[in-house]
Amino acid sequence: MITYLKRAMSLRIACAWLTAGAAVSPCAAWAQQIPVGVTAPMTGALSLTGKGYVDALKLAEQDINAGGGINGRKVGLSFQDAQASNGTAINAFIKVVQEQKPDFVFLTSYSTQNVAVGPEVLKAQRPAMYAGGADIVAEQKNPWMFRIRPSDGLTAEAMARYAHEQLHSTKPGILYIQNDFGQGGAKAAQKAFAAAGVTVVGAEAYGQNDKDMSAQILSLKNKGADSILLFVYPQDGALLLHQIKLLGLKTPVVSSSAAFVPAAMQLISPDDLQGVYGVVDAMLISQPAAQSFLKRFKAAYGVDADPYAAAYYDGAMMMAQAMRTVGTDPVKVRDYLRTLKDFKGVAHTYTFDAAGNGVHDVSIVKFVPGTKDMQLIQQITSK
Repeated sequence: MITYLKRAMSLRIACAWLTAGAAVSPCAAWAQQIPVGVTAPMTGALSLTGKGYVDALKLAEQDINAGGGINGRKVGLSFQDAQASNGTAINAFIKVVQEQKPDFVFLTSYSTQNVAVGPEVLKAQRPAMYAGGADIVAEQKNPWMFRIRPSDGLTAEAMARYAHEQLHSTKPGILYIQNDFGQGGAKAAQKAFAAAGVTVVGAEAYGQNDKDMSAQILSLKNKGADSILLFVYPQDGALLLHQIKLLGLKTPVVSSSAAFVPAAMQLISPDDLQGVYGVVDAMLISQPAAQSFLKRFKAAYGVDADPYAAAYYDGAMMMAQAMRTVGTDPVKVRDYLRTLKDFKGVAHTYTFDAAGNGVHDVSIVKFVPGTKDMQLIQQITSK
């Protein structure tokens, strides 16, 4: 992968060979670029979603620059691999800030990494967009951080509401990955059920590297769970859906969105999706505003774009609008975004609240029997 750093070094070398009288030098072009940092999981287990939004940001970079850039200046993205650990994510952020001194940064979509990197974002004082859903990220009250996906609180509320009101679940169970995201989602779901007068019969956790979750699944079955809510990442989500069916459970399942990204869907069969419902960020295929983006993304990368990719594309477009309006000064860009309302993107219409949350709706989906084809059931907006 050719990073912004490698491109910049090449231009520096080229500058040394240019004559002083050159009309337009690569050195001048390099100096005029607006540096934008990106930390994303490009290798390892978390790259199942990371690759999608890395590609979406590259597409956004092309579109912004093809449209005249930012008041005549081109955007230059610099990528650092956050991999699958908090420490690597922190180091990736520090490296991109120190080496590129970016005016803006895009962080990973994993809440545990967002929580870990938050203090460094505050030190750097650069606007940062992220897609991790855990409520704890926004609870840090970092004025430099902006969420471009639904919060897990909203997702969990929608999952609980659908299980109770539409599936008529009175004895729900919860299965979640043991980290900030999973714990936050499970807690929010329990709170939503409690508000409806429903008691959760069991909440089971598993580790990020676990491969066999049959003990947790059977525990919920033995406790009489009449629905199971899953708070998962892509790879473990696919494993869970497969194992639930292998164990013969007919219990309806309502899962968080990561289980349904294209990379995860490749790991499961249509049979694994029987009786499965999802709460996803957005049903892109049903949204007119997303059609051009979906076609161009597929043509460029050979795979379908997921809501994570669409969110980062939208984030880049919001960044561009802010910079075209107020310039690249980080404080001015931050303040512009904090008051941004009704920005129409390909995935959502964005309005940032006081906590930096920009998305306030999710979609409930199911699957056509015998296929992996997703169907929109309803859209739920935060109360």
